[in-house]
Amino acid sequence: MSPRQMKPIFAMLLLMSAFVVISACSTSEISSDDGDFTFNTYSGADVVGDSSVSFDQLVANEGRPVLLNFWASNCPPCRAEMPALQEAWLEYGDEVLFVGIDVGPYVGLGTYDGGRKLVEELGVTYPTGNTLNRSVITDWQITNMPSTFLLSSDGRVKDIVIGGISKSRLTQKVEELIATTAG
Repeated sequence: MSPRQMKPIFAMLLLMSAFVVISACSTSEISSDDGDFTFNTYSGADVVGDSSVSFDQLVANEGRPVLLNFWASNCPPCRAEMPALQEAWLEYGDEVLFVGIDVGPYVGLGTYDGGRKLVEELGVTYPTGNTLNRSVITDWQITNMPSTFLLSSDGRVKDIVIGGISKSRLTQKVEELIATTAG
């Protein structure tokens, strides 16, 4: 690869590193209050009941905890964690609803078409899609890609994972979510 071809890759890695540093320094508490958005499904419309769904209504009608993952199609860590999310969905989907929201167009890391193609390419079956509400970035205080929120069945944020998540850590977080919301 020539130095000229590496410049965009280096710039993206530098930007992602800055997000990590900024998010590590943040002390603000993240809340799902006023974080409602409508999402248009790429996959999983049969699970959520429609091709366009209000997230708050989905959570209110669901009755199980929710793993909410914000991702972008041109984000290498997002792409890397999607197979683990799919595998966890197949294992824990009866106990936890997984929802993936493509925010790539709002963070400069993809397009809606690219997001849809990535979901198809990786065989993702858990509910995932996009939102036309760009305020989701500020409402959910997303500072890094990917960002995963673990919500109780009443929609309260129980845990947050900033950045990519390994299969073993994902399993641990999902099992903790199930355990804390079971009682």
